[in-house]
Amino acid sequence: MQSQIDGLVAINSSLRARLDDQVERQAEQVKELGEKYNVLESRCGSLERSIKVLRKDVSWSYSAPDIPRSHWIEQGRDEEYAAQMEECLERIKEEVERIRNGENIYCGCLDNEDWPAMANDDALLPHFKELADAIQLSNGIQHICIDNIELRPSTLGILFPTMEGKAQSFIVETHMDRNQISSDEQSDLLIESVIENRVIKRITLSNCFNQSGADGRRALATLLTCGRPFEWLDFGENYLSGIDDVAAALATNPQLEKLLMTGNQLNDSDAELIAQALKQNTNLRSLYLDDNNITSTGFEKIRTALYDSSSLNAMESCNHTCYVDWVKGNDIDDATAAPESKVLRVTVSTTLGQQQCSSLERRVGGGEIHDQACAEGASLH
Repeated sequence: MQSQIDGLVAINSSLRARLDDQVERQAEQVKELGEKYNVLESRCGSLERSIKVLRKDVSWSYSAPDIPRSHWIEQGRDEEYAAQMEECLERIKEEVERIRNGENIYCGCLDNEDWPAMANDDALLPHFKELADAIQLSNGIQHICIDNIELRPSTLGILFPTMEGKAQSFIVETHMDRNQISSDEQSDLLIESVIENRVIKRITLSNCFNQSGADGRRALATLLTCGRPFEWLDFGENYLSGIDDVAAALATNPQLEKLLMTGNQLNDSDAELIAQALKQNTNLRSLYLDDNNITSTGFEKIRTALYDSSSLNAMESCNHTCYVDWVKGNDIDDATAAPESKVLRVTVSTTLGQQQCSSLERRVGGGEIHDQACAEGASLH
């Protein structure tokens, strides 16, 4: 009788394992179908907008009205600003024509890095609409850069919907405090537009947030938890500190390969939060933290998250995949930065009781910490 019971228990366990496996496979299929649906929905929306543009532009010509130099002077701008605007509008017109001719893969006419910040002005909207329509009809644009331009909802509402499905890389940078994203509502519109554009994989939002305006931590956490895969997110120079929500989002193991948080105000407490998050994260491959306020104490926390030799269990729980680089510009003791490069080869015991050999290469020096796992024998050099 007992043998029959044991046999039934074994059969039941086998059936349960098969059922669990089937449920897991179906859940993965549902997830994949959901992602495909979102992509198709995005493409359908983009096609609908393209049809509307084509119907309107049967015989297209650049129709945005010229803006006379006096317009800017009457607003109290100087001659340099007026000349800048004339050049910018000419760049937009030339780029619109090139995009419509299928020539451009990089849209840089709104790259205003080397000029004074471009303030919001309703007179610019028709020109932005011409650019948006051209982007909508394009097939080959890979990168769009908007740099040092004030982005109000009116501008975002014109430019961002047309980028859906069109650009793989999106860069927004500002260089003047008065042109940073001024409110969480404005930030939400920007982030929502980026999330909905499922083709965009690389996002730079550098120097777009400050302590008195929109919360960059909130924006970054939203991107990390949206379920979208990203190749990189660059949130440099955004006054980030107290990143509890960002670290919590990072610990959910989002589909992100590279995260840049350079030039912020991260401290040792933030470093500890990052260290705890890295223990739960297996997708992040690169993390850049230069020019913050992290000391040797904080980087030791991160180092321990990447390699903790206190016990085999501690070793196993470490992050063996993330490369932490560019720690220069932080308050690092000379003693921490001085040691020569070392290669640590360790044997890690897995939860299944098997022996997993890995090589954890740790380089300290030249302003970097580099940890990378690879298969090797067990020894210490």
